[in-house]
Amino acid sequence: MRLKDTAPDLLIFDVDGVLIDTCGSYMLATAETICWCWQNLLGGSVDRDGYTMEYFNITKTHPAFNDDVAIAWAMLHSMRRTGRKSMKEAFPSLETWKKELGTFAAGTAVEELARKDAQTPSLDEVRSVLEEIYFGTEIYAEFKGKARGMEKEGLWKVEKPGVLGHWKELGLPVGIYTGRTRDEMVLGYKILNWLDFPDNMLICSNDGILKPSPEGLAVLCERSGAKHPAFFGDTASDRVTWGTFGKGEFIAIGPILEAESRNEGFLHFDTLEEALSFLLPLGGQRQTK
Repeated sequence: MRLKDTAPDLLIFDVDGVLIDTCGSYMLATAETICWCWQNLLGGSVDRDGYTMEYFNITKTHPAFNDDVAIAWAMLHSMRRTGRKSMKEAFPSLETWKKELGTFAAGTAVEELARKDAQTPSLDEVRSVLEEIYFGTEIYAEFKGKARGMEKEGLWKVEKPGVLGHWKELGLPVGIYTGRTRDEMVLGYKILNWLDFPDNMLICSNDGILKPSPEGLAVLCERSGAKHPAFFGDTASDRVTWGTFGKGEFIAIGPILEAESRNEGFLHFDTLEEALSFLLPLGGQRQTK
């Protein structure tokens, strides 16, 4: 494996699936959100397992579904349109779901869903459910001032850092481009022990800059004076973001883009630590304890 371009002068990280191992949190939070909304907001019965890792992996190959809330919302749209109340009867098969994903263009899922079906619970309603499941009822109430009272512990507690050590020890400037909110990043920084990360090097959904827009990468390069960033991502949304940006290096992390990396020739690593071990001798001396 080798770099296509000059050695990186800025490291830009996605968060979920890259900086933080979220395999036990957001996928399950999405699944629980679909079930809760189906039963409590749409009056359906939950009589089968629904959203699983198979659905997650398929959905994350589509650049319009970087936001897990949009995934839950789209699934609820699909189920409601069947006219069935049983999840067993309404939940799409994997093949049906693949076909439905094919109807969305990159970056347009929310807008298209809003036009298709105004009767499904609003995106904000679905977001509030997922956030309470993810944050836990107590923390959600602290952040938002009120909660639905689900008595959830918070799935963020099972997350683990995907990188060893502090961001200052990486030897290069660091930026973050994520679909998380700033509230979600508060918990992310706790997991990483990056509580002093500079706010001007974070681009998140509160900034109104959303993947697959390359604007987040451009802003971080401008703020740091970087010319050759290395962008670490794990989904199709990340890949399309970098492809539109067209500068530096894209490094895929985890299983979702492994086959695509072989076809298109970008770097792929199973973990972020493996990627950093390969890259950092080229750009700077890593300091680890």
